[in-house]
Amino acid sequence: MMLKSNTSVQSAANIRSQTKVKRATGWRNDWPLTIALVILALITYVPFVSVLINSVKDNKQFFTQFWLPTVPFHFENYGKAWPIISQSILNSVVYSTPTVLLVLIVSGLTGYAFARYRFWGRNVIFFLMLLLTFLPGILLVIPMFVEIKDFGWINTTQGIVLPWTAVQIPFGMFLMRTFFETLPREYFEAARLDGATELQLFYRIALPLATPAFSTLGILTLLFTWNDLIWPIITLLDADRYPISIGVLRFSGSFSTDFGVTFAGYTLASVPLILVFIFTARRFMAGLQGGLSI
Repeated sequence: MMLKSNTSVQSAANIRSQTKVKRATGWRNDWPLTIALVILALITYVPFVSVLINSVKDNKQFFTQFWLPTVPFHFENYGKAWPIISQSILNSVVYSTPTVLLVLIVSGLTGYAFARYRFWGRNVIFFLMLLLTFLPGILLVIPMFVEIKDFGWINTTQGIVLPWTAVQIPFGMFLMRTFFETLPREYFEAARLDGATELQLFYRIALPLATPAFSTLGILTLLFTWNDLIWPIITLLDADRYPISIGVLRFSGSFSTDFGVTFAGYTLASVPLILVFIFTARRFMAGLQGGLSI
């Protein structure tokens, strides 16, 4: 018994030592790539860090030292920015939430249908819908505006939500079909043998396995709706209905701009997206990789 325990301890120690050697060797072999990725990461974070730094400055500090922190810190800038931007953040939540839900529902159903069912013209219809993702978005603005105007939806919530949904569905359908096609057919065949209906196959097998893909699509749709500027400017007439993408423009006055308050507003506008990504990052990455497990 003692011999077996000693052998197991030695085996575990050997495995740990081999793992350390592999990690060290792998780092030495990949150090150019590691350095390049670190540099790219730093370049990516420089704009956001500069926004945070300048959000606690007054105008004098902003013009004398842009890149580095300066004291005293003016945290009151956030108190000044919040009343200006809070309504716009709420409006973005009102517009983005139904858009994300509609895109997930419609894209999930259409993607599943294209992936799991064989019907006449399936590939042709899918290709025609996929062509919409290759069109520049600006080309769709005038036709969509004329349609929204004829429906009487100017300056309304549905005038924002439904066009956003229509624009995002082709990409969402493509993403969900690609993911559903990777699911093993044996799962569905076994469920059919057990008497499961087509609806049960979808919400008991396909949906749980496709959670990473839905998370990825939801986050990408949220990014689109939160940052879109052109369509709300064209469709909305009342300033109280503006989303956050337009609300951050209110900090620039006709004759002067308080840059510290402006950058504080930009930071507050980014907080909801950062929080969403923090809690869904693992599923988002799994969806991009096509993984089934979290």
